[in-house]
Amino acid sequence: MQWLISLETENDPIPACRLLNILRRKGVKIGTFNLTAQASGYSLMAVVDTPESEVEHIFNFLRRTEGLRQVAYYRHEISANANFVFIDSNADSSMVTRFSLAFPNSKIIFAINGKYLFEVLVKKGALEFATRFDEAGFLPFARVKTTHPEFQPAMLAATAS
Repeated sequence: MQWLISLETENDPIPACRLLNILRRKGVKIGTFNLTAQASGYSLMAVVDTPESEVEHIFNFLRRTEGLRQVAYYRHEISANANFVFIDSNADSSMVTRFSLAFPNSKIIFAINGKYLFEVLVKKGALEFATRFDEAGFLPFARVKTTHPEFQPAMLAATAS
């Protein structure tokens, strides 16, 4: 199963390095990896592939790992609740242009080697996305679970603690 993981670390590169080792030991296949330095620490986003049965275990393991904070994961699903869209435009260079024109308020998170990650606003436009971009190369991700209490839907807030 492909999913998107997002997390922040302390202002020390050691937890980010440890994270790569954890993902390797857990058998997580990294498709795309982005690490960004911020004043308060490091922000990481990665599109990964694991068996679906391992996702909850990996999320719970990461949220308890020293030095990691604000862990969230997003499942690949075509729905009106897409928070992020990953685009692999290696086959068709017009994909990013079409997406950007359809969703001008989307925010690019990273772009590297024909792979792009956009943050999209969860509004009525997301429903339009679900029907217009259901094709190869577009992977929408909807948030499933997070350690951010303010970002959790009511049903998830009860299960995350």
